[in-house]
Amino acid sequence: MIIIMIDIENLSKNLAQKLRVERAKRHMSQEKLAEISQLHRTTISAIECERFFPTIDNIARIANAFEISISELFNFNL
Repeated sequence: MIIIMIDIENLSKNLAQKLRVERAKRHMSQEKLAEISQLHRTTISAIECERFFPTIDNIARIANAFEISISELFNFNL
């Protein structure tokens, strides 16, 4: 059996960067992403500042707002 350990600190850092990159590609503000994903702007900010790691529900909302899959959201080959 192979066990893969996840480095949550780097996961949060990479997800935060990915959100900023995806928003920039779309010229999207945190406010606009929050509106489309039906999340609060402070939630988006907290994710991008690595103060909060989103639930799977919020991850799905954010991926849908960007019109990408969850797996693409977690593709950190920026």
